[in-house]
Amino acid sequence: MKTGYLRSLLILGGAIVMVGMVVPNLRLSWREPRAVATPPGGVDPASIHPEEIFARAAALASPSVVNIDTERRVRLRGSLLEEEFFGPRYQRVAGSGSGVIINAEGDIITNEHVVSGAERIVVTLADGRQFDGRVIGGDRRTDVALIKIEGSKLPVAKLGSSAKLIPGQISVAIGNPLGLRFTVTQGIVSALGRPIRVGDRIYEDLIQTDTAINPGNSGGALVDREGKVIGINTLVDQQAHGIGFAIPIDTAMRIVRQLKQYGKVKRPWTGIYAMPITRIIQVRFGVDFTEGAFVQGLDRGSPADEAGILPGDVVLELNGEKVRDPDSLRQITDKLKIGQTVPILIYRQGERLKGEITLREAP
Repeated sequence: MKTGYLRSLLILGGAIVMVGMVVPNLRLSWREPRAVATPPGGVDPASIHPEEIFARAAALASPSVVNIDTERRVRLRGSLLEEEFFGPRYQRVAGSGSGVIINAEGDIITNEHVVSGAERIVVTLADGRQFDGRVIGGDRRTDVALIKIEGSKLPVAKLGSSAKLIPGQISVAIGNPLGLRFTVTQGIVSALGRPIRVGDRIYEDLIQTDTAINPGNSGGALVDREGKVIGINTLVDQQAHGIGFAIPIDTAMRIVRQLKQYGKVKRPWTGIYAMPITRIIQVRFGVDFTEGAFVQGLDRGSPADEAGILPGDVVLELNGEKVRDPDSLRQITDKLKIGQTVPILIYRQGERLKGEITLREAP
């Protein structure tokens, strides 16, 4: 009797020790069900109390916000010997993001980084319907893409305008962060006109918001209190709390119109490769100022080459606007038209020279 009792205690004690070792190392894994029971868009906005402004905005906008699942093939890195004997190896990688239906024809706006390189795109609506998505076009520089689905009775977003936004204005983000479909977060517009460079992407005039934005929110909607889309969520500062960014809807739609018409964005081009004026440049080229775009190089046969601009020149003005740095030169160029001839002012070996440059479409 005592032996059996002691044996039971030993087994129980061992189990407790094992639990003590295992439980602290357990990792919970959330698996989103394929059918979402109660998306925000399933609520009648008219039934929501007038003071519940965030809930009303979410109910109005959520039906048009979609979940985007992607599958792409990624080449695995191997040694030269492995690739010589076995050839290149690939792995299929799944990704997810969000998007916004902008018309009844099934056009969906999202981020370029959400669908770039995707071999398969599955779009899930708030009502549970699923469609195969097709990329119409994407613009890497601004991170805007247009995809399309074929369906009927599609919920279309009401588009607002980002032109009249003010800091402190209420904002609501709707998307699919970390695979948690149709998540709603709220906050305010923190600032406007934030320029950010991430690698070779140049985000101009972004909306900064403290509305929580997480991976998977990319391509989703940032809406105002009326449920109108004012931005496309795209970035979050992982080193901070409450600092997210959205592409203004006016900018996004300008890109989308070109993607729908041409499949790409047509931009005016000078052919100049510029860099900021550094101390080394000042000493080597005798430049006694800091503002301007130093011509590091240019494409042969480009508009700049044909205009007589040389490496070592400094662009001071373009079309009468002051050039402060390379970003300023690009921003001024983007406002011009393909085929337009404009005045240009450069600095070369102590002289300020005026000329003209005719812009062409970027290759």
